[in-house]
Amino acid sequence: MLKDVLTNNLDIVFCGTAKGEASAQKGFYYADPGNKFYRILHKVGFTPHRLEPPECYNINQFKIGLTDLVDNEFGNDSEISDSSHDVEGFITKMETYKSKFVALNGKKAASYVLGFRGVTSLVDFGIQEKKIGISQD
Repeated sequence: MLKDVLTNNLDIVFCGTAKGEASAQKGFYYADPGNKFYRILHKVGFTPHRLEPPECYNINQFKIGLTDLVDNEFGNDSEISDSSHDVEGFITKMETYKSKFVALNGKKAASYVLGFRGVTSLVDFGIQEKKIGISQD
């Protein structure tokens, strides 16, 4: 599986549920050719150029981190077993690395972190009241 791309005092950490199949096979975050992650990061000004998946391990230079709730499985959110979601480990990472913001990339990931255990209908998009570590949101 992929290693976390985390360091101290990042501006933002993006956290998904688990690696997709293409990412697990290629060894890079957001590696599926149809994934818009890096295009969006550049378009909104987080990166000075559009990164390619192999550059994911250098993303900390832009004060961005990458991680997932699930480290031992890959695939679509619906294929991941409930017991694999390591919320406690994720929160410990966020408390350790002290990111200003945490962006939960998807309602499934958010549902676990917010305490709804996979019930995505209880998750609203946008800024949440729950804080993780020193994160502002």
